[in-house]
Amino acid sequence: MGTSRFLLVVVAASLLLNGVVCGKEAQQSVATKTEEDKAAINIKNVDSITVAIIDFESQTPGNPELGQQLGDILTARLSIYDKFRLVERKKLQDLLAEQQLNLSGMVDTNQVTKVGKMLGARIMIFGRAFAVDRDIYIVAKIVGTETSQVKGVIAKGKLESNLSDIIDQLVEKLTEGLEKWAPLLLPSTERFQNKVKMLKQRLKGKQLPAVAIMISEVHMSRRVADPAAETEVKKIFKEVGFNLIEAKSKTAKELAGEIQLADADIIVTGEGFSDFGARVGGLVSCIARLEVQATHKVSRRIIASERTTRRALDLSEAIAGKTALQAAGHELAIKLVEKIAQDIEDQPG
Repeated sequence: MGTSRFLLVVVAASLLLNGVVCGKEAQQSVATKTEEDKAAINIKNVDSITVAIIDFESQTPGNPELGQQLGDILTARLSIYDKFRLVERKKLQDLLAEQQLNLSGMVDTNQVTKVGKMLGARIMIFGRAFAVDRDIYIVAKIVGTETSQVKGVIAKGKLESNLSDIIDQLVEKLTEGLEKWAPLLLPSTERFQNKVKMLKQRLKGKQLPAVAIMISEVHMSRRVADPAAETEVKKIFKEVGFNLIEAKSKTAKELAGEIQLADADIIVTGEGFSDFGARVGGLVSCIARLEVQATHKVSRRIIASERTTRRALDLSEAIAGKTALQAAGHELAIKLVEKIAQDIEDQPG
């Protein structure tokens, strides 16, 4: 009998102890979840990052100005994307002169971080170009000025090849890397979301209209193959999730007889041109002007009408002109999608 009572007491004590432990674990779980929820609430969404690019160090033969040119070209190329706000090169150079600093190439990370904070830049990019045998390598370092985290990318090509192709490769890796590494480069209290993904999420689950995009464009002093602005606008609309209707016409006047547009709900038309601006060292500056309009096909109601002017620097006039048009196309595509998204949300039902 005593043994039975003892066993009952042991079992009861075990159950009570387990209950207490489980209760504590549950309380800890709730507390942990509450802390995570608080942290999530305190996270700030960031849709653009301020970036500054320092002159690259160059050890390649035949072009002593390549390091500075890389800084100028990368600034122009990255400024296309709304997710990056590029610090003006003149502002950077003025600050370096004022502080009597000579930053180029693979410099000390602490110095770069210090300069970045003075500029208000959250990301600093610097690096160097060098030749090995008949190959050219461009190495770029990416530093978060608030976290001191460092990442890097590398582009490679032949010395005798078109340098613009290698720069294209570098820009692609930089844009992908900056977005991918943003959680490490930025403070943990911030979360990076670019506008295209935010718009895609905003329109998720909604029935999107079919869109036809027709933008004519020209470079004033020479013929340039392939449309840059139209291609960029189509790219943004496609990434957001719109169904694009291919249109063969090149001018708005031909829209009336365009059978291929029968399935389109919204028609985006526009005109753009680029022109030579000036020579800056060994680079060419071009300016581009773009005007676009989004119209409901049936009602002829204008949803949005936008315009912008953009500049770009590059190695050749043709590429600088296309870069400026691409930058203009990216900017206006975002604005058009925002206006169309608002129009969809305002519709009854």
